[in-house]
Amino acid sequence: MNKDKLFSYHKWATQACLEHVQGFGEELYQKEGANSFSSIQATVAHVIGVEKLWLMRMNGVEKPVFEHYDVETTDKAIEAFMLLHAEMELFFASLSEEQWQETLYYQNMRGDNLATSREDMLFTVVNHASYHRGQITSFLRQFGKEGIPLDYIYFQKQNR
Repeated sequence: MNKDKLFSYHKWATQACLEHVQGFGEELYQKEGANSFSSIQATVAHVIGVEKLWLMRMNGVEKPVFEHYDVETTDKAIEAFMLLHAEMELFFASLSEEQWQETLYYQNMRGDNLATSREDMLFTVVNHASYHRGQITSFLRQFGKEGIPLDYIYFQKQNR
């Protein structure tokens, strides 16, 4: 797996999704709808908090605490993700291939004890966010708006 390319895709898709939502205004970002979370804003708050949990696990923290970010507006959400993703990139750049393959032990939010490599944790971060970007598209459709294509193939097309 090309970890740099995978994370670049993740950053691109997150940014593109938030900027697309931003174009519809803050009212839509905060509007309640029917989904796993009450709004796009609540979905975004969940995703960024979970990404921070995974970063902490990758740093060896066995029982990380969920961090709440200020994502009240799309501007704040975009900035929060940019800062977190920059922190993640710096950490990732410091890892050797051996460290990427290292198995780390941690406890999930349910209290289950798990063991996973950093590489698999990164894949989980990207996959989890992709799932929730799909939910954001579902919200947009509920509200009479269109989503945008965020599949990896579109990232590749734009970044050749």
